[in-house]
Amino acid sequence: MALASIYREAARAKELTLDLPEGSTLGDLASKLSGLYGGPFKELMAEEGSISREALLLVDGMNIRQASLKLKDGDFIFIASEVVGGA
Repeated sequence: MALASIYREAARAKELTLDLPEGSTLGDLASKLSGLYGGPFKELMAEEGSISREALLLVDGMNIRQASLKLKDGDFIFIASEVVGGA
């Protein structure tokens, strides 16, 4: 998993490898990241159970909003702020 912007800062890493139980969902991943790193990871989930519109979460290059998406071994996940930019 690759991290950018505020997520990279919160985890103090550009990349992470996490082991999740078989059948885990994107929501499970968000919960685990929230528990491990707090900060912006606590805001990954929106109230209605989807991925927050403030976050850009890609699974194998596809922008995903459904927290119920089941993850597979080898999925590549990228997490960044929806708006990334600079001067």
